[in-house]
Amino acid sequence: MSEKVSGRRLLLQFVFFWCLWLVVQIFLNTPVEQHLSGWSQELLLDAIKLVVWLGAGWWFLHTAAPNQLSISNRQQWRPAWRFSAGYVVWALIVVYLLVEFWLAHHGLRISPKFIPEFWGRYFLVVGVAEEFVFRGYFLNALLKQTSLTTANVIQALAFASLHIPRYLTTVPAMSPVVWLSNLISVFVLGLLFGWLYAKSRSLWPGILVHMTWDILVTLFG
Repeated sequence: MSEKVSGRRLLLQFVFFWCLWLVVQIFLNTPVEQHLSGWSQELLLDAIKLVVWLGAGWWFLHTAAPNQLSISNRQQWRPAWRFSAGYVVWALIVVYLLVEFWLAHHGLRISPKFIPEFWGRYFLVVGVAEEFVFRGYFLNALLKQTSLTTANVIQALAFASLHIPRYLTTVPAMSPVVWLSNLISVFVLGLLFGWLYAKSRSLWPGILVHMTWDILVTLFG
């Protein structure tokens, strides 16, 4: 068994997952958003996200041999309590976002578009699912092939591009400027999440920062 997952295999897995998520967005998530509302909509969208993302992540990891990964699946789920940089990054993210929203809105105010159901999707589901797939598998496998910098940039680009299916199905359609701004932001966040994962050798610092970013942006944005 090779000591690394081949680049061709990683590319095919990513393309497959990208196309799968586009199909899910068009034929499952969009109809759910159009025909359901409230907790029924939220719970179904959460279930779809968890099944698709965690299922794909588990399958990718299951098909890779332990020696093809930089960090074992068991190890990456262990809390990194002594990783002090994670606490610093989390605190800086909280301060940065609160200051940004305070300046933008002349004070902190909850967005009129925010609903309680968003706590499930943006605080509990998205961070765990996305960190598991992109950091727990793709970055994990890439770290066996190349340097942290190169691996991190590749997975961050892939992470940003996986948001395109969502943008393509957003109604009303997003402007090119919003597209570019969002993709750049997601790419930079992907670099940060990847660094946290590689340095801590745990998914939890990235999950915590990811969840905090998403819920604060949704709550005050």
